[in-house]
Amino acid sequence: MAQASSSAQSASRPVPQSGAFVLHKLASDLPLSADGEPVTITCVEVWNGNLYVGTSAAEILHFVLLPPDPNDPSGESTTIIASRLEPVYTHAIGAGVQQILLLPKVNKACILCNNTLTFYSLPELSLDSSTKPLTCSWVGGVDLNLDEEQSGGDGVVVMLGLKSRIRLIRISEHAPPRSLKTIEYKGCLVSVRREAFSCAADSHSYALLDLDNQQKIGLFPISSLDPDAGHVGGAAEDITTSQHVPSRSVSSASVHHPQVSAAQEEQRGHGRSASLGVFGTGDRAALRTASPRAPRQRYGFDVPDTLSRTKSPARNTSTFPGTPGQSPDRSHPERTSSLRATSPEKPLPPALEETAAEKEPPEEPPPPTPFVPLRPHIASPSPSEFLLTVGTTPFEQGVGMFVNLDGDVCRGSIQFSSYPDAIAVDGTGIDMSTSMGPDIDAEEGYVLAVVHQQVEQQIIYGVELQRWDVDPEEGEASKEWLNLSLLGDASMKGGEHAAVPIGMRTVVLPTELVLSEIGAKLSVKRLHLPSSEQSNTHKKSGKAKAAQEKADLEFTERLSKLKTQTVLWAGNQIWWAVRNPLVIRLDARLEQAQSTLSGDGVRILPNRGRLEKVLGDIRGQEPRNESEYLSLIYIRQKASVLLFMELILRSSTNIIILENEKRVTEQALVDGEIDPRVIISLLPILSTEVVQGPEGIQISGGITTLVEQFLQQNDLSTMPAVVNGPFGDNLLHLVKRYLLFWKRQKGMASVTSDPYVFQTVDAAILHILLLLDRDSAKGPATAGSSRAELNELVDNEVDCYDRAVTLLESFNRLYVLSRFYQRNCKASMKAAKVLQTWRRILEGEIDEGGEFVDGESELRKYLSRIRDQALVEEYGAWLANRNPKLGVQIFADDYGRVKFEPTRAVDILKEKAPGAVKEYLEYLVFGKKHTQYVNELITFYLSIVITELETTPASRETLLQTYSTYRTLLPPKPTYREFITDNALSAEWWTSRLRLLQLLGSNQPATSSYDLPSILARLQPYEQELVPEMIILNGRQGRHQESIRLLTHGLGDFDTAISYCLLGGSSIFRPPNSGYVPTSAIPDKPAQSRLFGYLLREILALPDISQRIERTSELLERFGGWFDVGEVLELIPNEWGVDVLGAFLIQALRRLVRERAESEIVKSLCDADNSIVSFELVEGREGLGAKVEKG
Repeated sequence: MAQASSSAQSASRPVPQSGAFVLHKLASDLPLSADGEPVTITCVEVWNGNLYVGTSAAEILHFVLLPPDPNDPSGESTTIIASRLEPVYTHAIGAGVQQILLLPKVNKACILCNNTLTFYSLPELSLDSSTKPLTCSWVGGVDLNLDEEQSGGDGVVVMLGLKSRIRLIRISEHAPPRSLKTIEYKGCLVSVRREAFSCAADSHSYALLDLDNQQKIGLFPISSLDPDAGHVGGAAEDITTSQHVPSRSVSSASVHHPQVSAAQEEQRGHGRSASLGVFGTGDRAALRTASPRAPRQRYGFDVPDTLSRTKSPARNTSTFPGTPGQSPDRSHPERTSSLRATSPEKPLPPALEETAAEKEPPEEPPPPTPFVPLRPHIASPSPSEFLLTVGTTPFEQGVGMFVNLDGDVCRGSIQFSSYPDAIAVDGTGIDMSTSMGPDIDAEEGYVLAVVHQQVEQQIIYGVELQRWDVDPEEGEASKEWLNLSLLGDASMKGGEHAAVPIGMRTVVLPTELVLSEIGAKLSVKRLHLPSSEQSNTHKKSGKAKAAQEKADLEFTERLSKLKTQTVLWAGNQIWWAVRNPLVIRLDARLEQAQSTLSGDGVRILPNRGRLEKVLGDIRGQEPRNESEYLSLIYIRQKASVLLFMELILRSSTNIIILENEKRVTEQALVDGEIDPRVIISLLPILSTEVVQGPEGIQISGGITTLVEQFLQQNDLSTMPAVVNGPFGDNLLHLVKRYLLFWKRQKGMASVTSDPYVFQTVDAAILHILLLLDRDSAKGPATAGSSRAELNELVDNEVDCYDRAVTLLESFNRLYVLSRFYQRNCKASMKAAKVLQTWRRILEGEIDEGGEFVDGESELRKYLSRIRDQALVEEYGAWLANRNPKLGVQIFADDYGRVKFEPTRAVDILKEKAPGAVKEYLEYLVFGKKHTQYVNELITFYLSIVITELETTPASRETLLQTYSTYRTLLPPKPTYREFITDNALSAEWWTSRLRLLQLLGSNQPATSSYDLPSILARLQPYEQELVPEMIILNGRQGRHQESIRLLTHGLGDFDTAISYCLLGGSSIFRPPNSGYVPTSAIPDKPAQSRLFGYLLREILALPDISQRIERTSELLERFGGWFDVGEVLELIPNEWGVDVLGAFLIQALRRLVRERAESEIVKSLCDADNSIVSFELVEGREGLGAKVEKG
């Protein structure tokens, strides 16, 4: 059943027509005969809603054309017969109505019936009784250069073909015809006029007439086989009188009638004029030659030498079936010219063929082809050119020659498959040689020719289309047939030919038509998707919707209007030959590429090669009007959608597609700029991201039909959507790049401002990046990775706020969500959302990306950048509880946007993070150097250390063990401070003790102002365990002798004891990197000497005699300058040897000798100073001289 349905649909679909012209029905089933006798149409004319049909029964049928119903999809006019008229004629020669010439400027019609011309008024065709019928063989020659919009106040000049001359008459609306001029030209059958120049033809040849100067140039014969054509061409002839002997004799009765039987047509034949140089023996492209060479000299209206008939026509031997051949000398005229110019004294060698012919008996020549007269055809494609047809026989190929107003062949010839029965030109032509490019209103120039051929004893007819405004080779390559399939049963060979004779002509004025197919494809329609998110926005009101529909209808009608001037008839049907609009031509090619050759024509299986060919053909093509602009956009969009559908279908079969094909598809999407929601709607998983506004997705109707049909034929939910498979490789990356292209276009004047488009784009990009990054390794993004693209996306403005939050939450990408909040959240909620998300990550919620490395530090930095005090206080306390060292920095940060007073910060921490108070005070004192908090910090340290000693005996033993261990170390050994620092425990109380020693031993004024009595009161019970602390406090109290005793006997730290003497007990436990001690803090030398005396006494009291001697010797040797020799000798036991004090005594004696020498030097220097002063005094007195004082 499904196959039958598909076949039925395929049969019902109209055949896509990609040709340059299409048929559009004008009238059908016309009542040509009143009595049922067989009657044929002989001529047709259309004007102002009126159809005039001439028949072989010598009748004129007048029909009124009613415009089609706007709701009628076929768009056909309704014909109502208004009258059936029998024109007046003298003799019934069987020709019927030969011509209908309408003159709208003067509201007259000239009807030629059986060689009798009568005049009627328009539009009702009432007989003009003021004018008598005239006998003539042809009427016409209206100036084609006249502006159709000008009024005909002066009348219209037409030409009448009489028996032996042409008469020009002026026809006016309210006056009888008046003869203007008579030209001597016998047997005129047709003429086309451009102002004063007319191209005319009799039954034998063509001629160019200068009507003002009454001269004639013979051009070339109609048939090269015509024995009566005589000499054609040469100098211009005067045609004012009949004194010239006619070159031919033609009666007016020798008109070619349409009633000639098929049998007679088959007997006709004629040759071609060799002088034209257009009938070669090569392929079809070679048969269409360029124009002949220019003559050596021309005078005025002279005919080119190449077109003059200097020899009688000779029959050529055919080189291939159906095409007459040409002798070698005729196919190469330049070559034969050179042979003729050879000196007669040197004869040419005989040809090989002639030599062979002498040996073999001659063959009998073939019988001559009988001559059949050909009907002349003349058209004027441009104001300066005429197109003439020439040939040999009716069934052999014909040639179209172009001549200008000087009678010269002006462009390459064109070729017809047979001698035409009728021709018509359409379009002004495009002149690509102009530097400014073609005119915006220019159209391609086409020649339409009704041709025929005989197939199995049957004559079939067709309409051949080819360009006349391009190079001959290009025109030959683009030649095509008019699709005649609409003729019904009469059409044959796929619609290219018909079994009934075809007539064609150009009507008097262009007629405007409406092709509904254009509107159906280009008009905007709503795309109906199976499931998509709908906007909650209210729809338009009824009045607004009606106004929009009216505007859309007007727009569609404007696009669908075309003009044509060519009618075609066959049997009792009349059709317009309409220039196929660009959108119809190209869309027909897309429809042909929409299904593969092996498909049923209904299911969408795009052919990539054909689609790429269409896109290649229109690449770089510039539109010339609004319709072409919209057509090219439509074609690019539809082709890109079909290419993308092809990728989807191949991906569904798990095929990895070549990069080149994906690149071509992506470029097609970018060039077409199709609404990205259309592309997204075709993909599984992502189709749910499509957001539609109240008007839905508005795209061209042709694409709407295509997408809806594709979605009906394919169930996207069953398509494999594995990111690491063909779905991701073929589609996701391509769609991501296309959506990013659209995102970059946002805000441009040429891009839609529909917010729903960019909501969909952002949501789809985010979804794609989340899918692509799902299997990436955890950690920060690397350059060029999907994670980096994801971060870049959320770090910029994203339109789909709610959907983005949902997607990021569903993919557990909390850190990316925090970055999204930072850029896209309202200012009042931004910081709260970011901090809340980070808190969730730090508290253990899953973050698949794992990008929040060192998250606590990031949170601390972020809090320093925001101004919301409540948030900083809340999350700062939370972080201080979690990481006290890091959290307290928030409350002590001098560069943060929110600053806390230390007292306020301590209160907050005591309330919300008690464990961070000590860290905060440490940060203030040690990090920020805020020494005013030393007492409070010392209190914290003392509490920690004393609590530890009270509750943990092992800690007390540890401290005592450090003293004994340090005392057993042999010199040189580090100071006790360095010892306990290098061997520090990881316990908090140990660290607090080191900090306590640092604070107690500091020499800073603010640090030194702690409460000694209270500290001593707390330390007193543990003076054996806290020896360094007691040393510092004794020094603060001035009890230096006690401090030095503890250093020597309690710790055994002699280096620290020496530092104590030198520094006066200041900063003896300070850190090594604490800098230099200021000079003002160092005691003077007498005070240092006193301290060194204390130290010497304590050393002499050491229990170990060896240690006592060693330390005494070292102290006196290094710092002997601070000791008095007499006091030292009194303290040293008598039993010690001199060697113990040797170095000290030597230094002392040297010091005494040095001091004595220095005193002598000083004394000498003083004597010298006195002598100098005395000398200067004596010199001064002598200089003043004696002074006498009078009493």
